Amino acid sequence: MLTLAIDTATRTLSVALIEDQNVLAEISEVAAQAHAERLPLLLDQLLKQTGKQRTDIELVAVGVGPGAYTGLRVGLMFATAFARALKIQLVGICSHDVIAPSNYTGLVVTDARRKEVYLSHYETGNRLFSPIVIKPDQIVQADLAIIGDGVEVFGDIFTTGKLVQISAGRLGLLVNAAIAAGVQVAQIVPNVSPAAGDGADALPVGASLLLSPLPLYLRRPDAAEPK
Repeated sequence: MLTLAIDTATRTLSVALIEDQNVLAEISEVAAQAHAERLPLLLDQLLKQTGKQRTDIELVAVGVGPGAYTGLRVGLMFATAFARALKIQLVGICSHDVIAPSNYTGLVVTDARRKEVYLSHYETGNRLFSPIVIKPDQIVQADLAIIGDGVEVFGDIFTTGKLVQISAGRLGLLVNAAIAAGVQVAQIVPNVSPAAGDGADALPVGASLLLSPLPLYLRRPDAAEPK
């Protein structure tokens, strides 16, 4: 199965082509505000590198966040449009589940801007709760390992942390393995309407799960409707 994997939940834009359990090609770059412009170009580069055609792709896997409103929406809308155009399956996965290594015990923190981070806690590879948004100085670190791009942004707080960026290659490998194992897509719908209020419904806890391709924003967008 040839899978296109995409993640735009963080400052790093990452795309990859994965065939079964082999990463054929992966490109990751810090895109900042340029996810929308760079994503189609990176896909074209992947296809040229691998000699594949768009019509060879059988599945699209996308990180659902948590992430900033604009960047996360770019990846999900691109993935949705691509899958619909080719009439192929589209599945999501929590981006923190991708960052956390297998059997990881510790914290994943990614930059949420507004001087905040998105936080998930893992124990032997199982996520203990749905990701939350929190001030970094409110996190009790104890002796836990800490990874994610939030470590770079808040290095004065996460002094013992390790910078780990998202990898679309790993995202695709996790999704392919889950589908091969017969894992079903969890029918959990995050709160995707910022107008409905801050926060989101809890995602399932446990090991990496396949999710509906819906964004996990966790809070209202920076932009506001004019009054």
